[in-house]
Amino acid sequence: MSTEKQKVMHWLKNDNGRSLSGLFLKRGRNLDDVRAGSTFQRVHRDRMVETAQVLSVGTDTYGIPHVRFQVSFRRPNQSRFDGGGRMLALKSLADQYREHVSALEA
Repeated sequence: MSTEKQKVMHWLKNDNGRSLSGLFLKRGRNLDDVRAGSTFQRVHRDRMVETAQVLSVGTDTYGIPHVRFQVSFRRPNQSRFDGGGRMLALKSLADQYREHVSALEA
């Protein structure tokens, strides 16, 4: 098991972690889905597809798991642009990007 995953699993053992773990299970997503190389999407009202590729998962100095990811956008006319690197708390990423996709689909 990777060090990053161990840190996240350790974080999940506290009370807040159990509720977060339930959040993943309710959505049909396993915590294992959020790891380096995973890809998630969301579609905006204007049909623009936002894709987030996870670069790493780690904890901050307070023990809160965060996800570093690269974001890109594809408009309905097929134009694409890079949105650069971003970081969100694991819970925020799970709230915003609910569709796990294969790298080939993205």
